[in-house]
Amino acid sequence: MKKTILLAMALLAGASVASAQSRILNNPNNKPYVGARLSLESSVPGDLSYSNVKKSVYNPGAGVSLGVVYNQPVIANFYVQPGLELYYNTQKMDLDDSSLENIRMKSHSQRSFGMRVPVMLGYHFDFTPKVNVAVFTGPVLKVGFSDDYYLTSETAMVDNEAVRAHASGSMYNDNAFTGAGPANAYNRVDCAWRIGVGVNFLKNYYVGLSGDLGMVNKIKHDNNGAYNQKDNLFQLTLGYNF
Repeated sequence: MKKTILLAMALLAGASVASAQSRILNNPNNKPYVGARLSLESSVPGDLSYSNVKKSVYNPGAGVSLGVVYNQPVIANFYVQPGLELYYNTQKMDLDDSSLENIRMKSHSQRSFGMRVPVMLGYHFDFTPKVNVAVFTGPVLKVGFSDDYYLTSETAMVDNEAVRAHASGSMYNDNAFTGAGPANAYNRVDCAWRIGVGVNFLKNYYVGLSGDLGMVNKIKHDNNGAYNQKDNLFQLTLGYNF
C-alpha cells in the first residue's frame, strides 16, 4: 500500500514538473491582450558625417513617450506585438564657438515631437503563472510632427556690454541649422531596429529595457548624399497589461 502511494506521488510530481517545463516554452493559457506603456528615454544621436569627415554635433538628451501595444500569440510562446507611441525628445547641440570672435553660445538645444509605430516579434519564457521574461526585436517606423532648434548666443560689444541674441526654427525646413552650418532639412520619416527584453510580473505589470538602432539617414540628400546622420534611442519602459 505504501509503495502504491509513493509511486502515485512520484508520478504526480513528475507530471507537475513536466507541465511546468512545458509551460516555460509553450503556455496553453496564452491569449491576446492590450497594454499601456510609459517610457523614459535617452536619445543617442550619431555623428554627423560629410564625405569622410565626422563631427559630433549633439549630446544625448532626455525624453518620454506614451503608448499602447497589442500582443497577439502566434504559436507556442512566440508572439507579434504592434504598437503606437507618442514621443517628446530633447537633445543638446554641441557647438564649437571657439572660432567665432566675441561670440559665445549660451544655450543650444533641439526638441522633437512625433509618433513611432513599432512591430515587435518576440518569445516569452513563462517561469511561473505570474512571471515571464520576453525577448523581442523588430522594426520601428518613426514620423516626426515637429523638430525645432533653439539657440541663444552672447556677443561682447566694444563697451564690454553683452547682448544676447535668440534664434529658433524647424529642422524640417530646407535652410535648417544643423550645428555644422546650413544644410538640407531632416526627413520627417525615419526607421530604426529595436532590440529588447521585458518582464511581465503579477500578471498585469510590465518593465522592459530596449534600444533602437538607426537605419536610415535622417538628413535629406544634399551634394549626392554627402551628409549622413542616424539616431539611436534607449528606453526604460513601465506598463500595465489589461
